[in-house]
Amino acid sequence: MKLNWKYASIAGAIVMAAATPLPASAQTVSAASPDTIAAVLTARGLPSELKQQPDGNPYIRSAFDDMPFLIALMNCDAQKAQCKTVQFYFGFNDRKGFALEKLNEWNRTKRFARAYLDTENDPVLVMDVDTDMGGVPKAVFNENLDVWLGQMQQYRRFVSE
Repeated sequence: MKLNWKYASIAGAIVMAAATPLPASAQTVSAASPDTIAAVLTARGLPSELKQQPDGNPYIRSAFDDMPFLIALMNCDAQKAQCKTVQFYFGFNDRKGFALEKLNEWNRTKRFARAYLDTENDPVLVMDVDTDMGGVPKAVFNENLDVWLGQMQQYRRFVSE
């Protein structure tokens, strides 16, 4: 059996191309590139809609388990682009006057996400993620998203007690 070196070379090139890692930018998630955040949400089956606040700051609207939440893109440049951090935000507008003692209990006993009363006296939950310096690996962002989604579920139960 005679080996055809031309086809062997092509096959070898295909294998090498498949084994070549993607560029770092394709493997990272960054507030400077909101589409990378949207792609993670979409891959997880979560809705993703890029919006702007009245002051022009960008955010992403999403939802999980019938709970709407926002991902605010923060620490942006003057053009409201090239953002460095994100803040996950989840709140209740039907729990006015929620006890500060209960929020302090949450903050004392939980890690990663913090709770407070917003300017309209609604209990909210936030979690910050720094994506500066070229972004974070997609796996790390997914882990942060897992933490956030779990915290949201716990917080919903907490404020409903």
